[in-house]
Amino acid sequence: MQARFARGIAQTPLTVAAREYPLAEEAAMPEVGDLVTVYSQDLETEFNIRLNAVAGPGLWYGVIYAINRGAEMLVVAEGLELDDVVSVRRQEIAAVIRADHPSH
Repeated sequence: MQARFARGIAQTPLTVAAREYPLAEEAAMPEVGDLVTVYSQDLETEFNIRLNAVAGPGLWYGVIYAINRGAEMLVVAEGLELDDVVSVRRQEIAAVIRADHPSH
């Protein structure tokens, strides 16, 4: 998972190592508007991200909606904050909560 903006003096994007999950069936592919869950590599931190754009095959942009560590709700974790814009790869998505999409 990578932040899509420059941070700090170095002005380089921030990357958070996310746990990878094997590709699931096609039905599990997220769509814009869905809420997805991404876990940090150590599985301690959970990021809930609302997808708002397709960035490429198996890649989306989204906004961090919630950050949790256990029962604790956080504003900042691993250098990322609520409302930060990030890119998320399909392999990093652990769970998908569907938005109400029109039938295809």
